[in-house]
Amino acid sequence: MQERAAIEISLAEEVLRSYGKLRILARGSSMIPTIFPGDVLLVEHSLCQRLRPGDVVLAQRDGRFFAHRVVRLTALGGSPRVITCGDALSEEDPAFFHGEILGRVTSMVRGDKWIPLAGDEDLKGKHLLQWAVRHSQIITAGILWLYSRLNLRLNRGGQPTGDRRARIPGKLAECS
Repeated sequence: MQERAAIEISLAEEVLRSYGKLRILARGSSMIPTIFPGDVLLVEHSLCQRLRPGDVVLAQRDGRFFAHRVVRLTALGGSPRVITCGDALSEEDPAFFHGEILGRVTSMVRGDKWIPLAGDEDLKGKHLLQWAVRHSQIITAGILWLYSRLNLRLNRGGQPTGDRRARIPGKLAECS
């Protein structure tokens, strides 16, 4: 399993380096209410110097992908570091080094809808929901359950699928 994760991360890095863009499937709930499991994230290669607080970045560490919001940028010993946090999490992630940041998430696809990400504007009008998700696993579970039920109902096209990935061609990596 670790070997597969290393290959996926290496491939993602190569695609971003060669083409500048990457699609990746979100599967975790750490970015609710902005990003839900099943959303397809569109990532563009970006240098740490161009990142701003509020941006959502795709990073990798310990064989896992993370799509979290930039809280602040620091430099320890002359080396740039990026501090991130999931919208649904109350604690910040340990600092990511420059080489662990793969790119900036510029937009996402949810079902048939393209949604641009605009930094802190993504949370506009969602602060109460974000607070509730950060402080209650029951509320988070309820939102995920409701979202999955709505998703199932909206995606019925003759047969219930409940899986939007079927509508996106190609193999996508997953991040949490």
